Amino acid sequence: MDAGTAPARPGQPRRRDGALRLSLYTDLSLRLLLHLGAMEGGAWTTTPAVARTFGVSLNHLQKVARGLTGAGYIEARQGRAGGVRLARPAQDVRLGAVVAELEGLGCLVECGRGPCPLAGRCLLKHALDAAERSFVRELDRYTLADILAGPTGAILRALIRSDAERAQDDLAEPGP
Repeated sequence: MDAGTAPARPGQPRRRDGALRLSLYTDLSLRLLLHLGAMEGGAWTTTPAVARTFGVSLNHLQKVARGLTGAGYIEARQGRAGGVRLARPAQDVRLGAVVAELEGLGCLVECGRGPCPLAGRCLLKHALDAAERSFVRELDRYTLADILAGPTGAILRALIRSDAERAQDDLAEPGP
């Protein structure tokens, strides 16, 4: 086995680096929140526009938008002038809180799941729970506004402008 290759569980793809991975749902949620945080003046945008910007599945992104709306992170409205936008200021959105809510963090291992001869005498659960709490605490040091204040925000705003210009050009071109 190559160095840095994590062994795969049966039916699971082999990861090259063995790093902790967030779910696709959380990944897309963070991207959507960043995109909305980069919008000028809390402007509304559409999920198709965000999907184009990131080159991701519109269906997946719409599911994410529904979840983030239900969690109170974004607002959504239907209709011709519809779209999505942040429901609260970017400086009030802590990344650790978002990840913890979306990933359902709080119990990496479930010792009561099956008979284990180590139950009640094993420090592994304690160590994993402590590591998870540290992970969330570290992420909570950052808000959406913190991430958008640097190069990430500048790149996103440029992508958003470029996508808007392309959409305008597409509207201006005569059809066949």
